Amino acid sequence: MSNIRKLIDDLANVDLIKTWSLIITMLGDQSRSSNTSFSGTDIRTTLEHIGIKPEATRVALHRLKKDGWIDTKKIGREVFYQLSKDGVSQTNAAYEDVYRETNKFPEGWKLILNVQNDLSNGAAESNSIHLFKNVFLTPNESYLNDVQSMELGFDRDKIPKWFENRIINAQTLEVANRLDVLAQKFITHGKMPNELDLVAIRILFLHHWRKMALRNNTWAHIWLFKDGPISQYHKKVIKILEML
Repeated sequence: MSNIRKLIDDLANVDLIKTWSLIITMLGDQSRSSNTSFSGTDIRTTLEHIGIKPEATRVALHRLKKDGWIDTKKIGREVFYQLSKDGVSQTNAAYEDVYRETNKFPEGWKLILNVQNDLSNGAAESNSIHLFKNVFLTPNESYLNDVQSMELGFDRDKIPKWFENRIINAQTLEVANRLDVLAQKFITHGKMPNELDLVAIRILFLHHWRKMALRNNTWAHIWLFKDGPISQYHKKVIKILEML
């Protein structure tokens, strides 16, 4: 097995991949400048190279059409697929986060504690602050007028481990670690693979990053942990997209 084949297999297995979502990544990536159409043969060939069976691709394409994500047209015996108007709109909305080179909220974040007001069970402590259950991060905005929340300060240089785990779960951090290692291997590989390998590698690296980039907590983690695995993977993904 070649190093590139092993890289593709490792990327395909580093985390759960939903075929329909991978197709959206593929179509969206290739359609940023214009809404490109792809033949069913090309889609199946690419995904099969990644390790996805044709039956799974066929089911995913049917679901995407049924849900309004893609349109189809038939030319001769070949069916072509492209993002629908709604699919283009939803994909465009994600571009800024997925392809950005810098942190999403460079001015930082504030830690807010939410005050519970649950009287459903006649609880006597209806206005208590549930520290661990309701810790969440939100963009740098003022909530001083919200009587149900309070703003807390924290030292970015002394962030406890339990707090990191409240932002990003351990499984996601492990995935980011593995992706960071694989990205570094590709960057230092030297020899560029063939076109089909390149397409597969680009889609997989991008797809895993896309899943992370669309979560605000990812950007909070990057801001808090500049040398953390998610931040490092983000930098390498941007470099790989430029290389390919």
